[in-house]
Amino acid sequence: MTLKETLLKWMRGGEGDFAEAALEVFRFQFSENPAYRNYCEAVKATPDSVSDWHDIPAVPTDVFKLSGTALRTFPKDQVKGYFLTSGTTREVKGKHEFRDLDLYQASVLGAWRVLGLPKLKEPWFFSQCAADAPHSSLVRMFEMLDREGRWLIDAEGYIGVFAPEGPVAVLGTSIALVQACERMDVISLAEGSWIFETGGSKGLGRSFSPEQVRQRLSGSLGVPESKILNEYGMTELFSQFYKWGHEISHKGPPWTGIRVIDVFSGKPAKQGQPGYLEIVDLANLDTVSAIRTQDFAIAMGEREFILLGRDPAAVARGCSRGVDDILQNA
Repeated sequence: MTLKETLLKWMRGGEGDFAEAALEVFRFQFSENPAYRNYCEAVKATPDSVSDWHDIPAVPTDVFKLSGTALRTFPKDQVKGYFLTSGTTREVKGKHEFRDLDLYQASVLGAWRVLGLPKLKEPWFFSQCAADAPHSSLVRMFEMLDREGRWLIDAEGYIGVFAPEGPVAVLGTSIALVQACERMDVISLAEGSWIFETGGSKGLGRSFSPEQVRQRLSGSLGVPESKILNEYGMTELFSQFYKWGHEISHKGPPWTGIRVIDVFSGKPAKQGQPGYLEIVDLANLDTVSAIRTQDFAIAMGEREFILLGRDPAAVARGCSRGVDDILQNA
């Protein structure tokens, strides 16, 4: 059985050992991803020296923006598509290439199952469909969850009529949902309805805290804040983390692990102390499993964290300037 087949079996309901699998994925990526191998060798971390998944080198998310770097374990002629990070038209966007979406789909559906998230019933997506947004990982995720749902945003960005009957699931980015609420009359969705929201409020012209987003959605749609599910995810990762409105921490599936790194020492933060969030995602088998985000967090367990927000000092390519040359020399 190949490593991919082993991971797929785990995500589809089998068993797995994260610590062991993470090291196996690291060995594979060190061998097959030249850019990542160069980086690991530069920081003196190789399969011979790394015996704990906590020590697997993480690359900053910004390295996915480097146009001259092939951050993948497979050749260019096998690339079947890619996802792009969101951003302004002038901003360099990160690109996550893939040769298939088997692990992405297995991780999305597997996490939904193991974390006990509700089945989608009568879903309304405040989103474009995959045909109109082929490079959006979130849109593809929505399609994996329910291809037959109602898609309310067309190719031109126009939001259609929202006319739910009975209990429904409402899914979209925080921006799309808040904008929709500002244009609609206040309604009260039927009991049993719930909301999925993700992403920050950047792009609304003003900033809302996560608490304010929940309050706005709850007040406009008549859904208790405890029934608002927040997703923490990113284009650079194939797995996601979730929390309900009444919870304080995001939780991920068993094939993920989190680390919080002290901002000043670069070492693991002490228990209860904030630092940079790093995520090890085994669904990222074909690229790099260990990712350094630009978010601050407090660890609550090996796959659970309290999100504190984005590093205000984070700028384009800011934390990866020292990494760029190493990767591009591959």
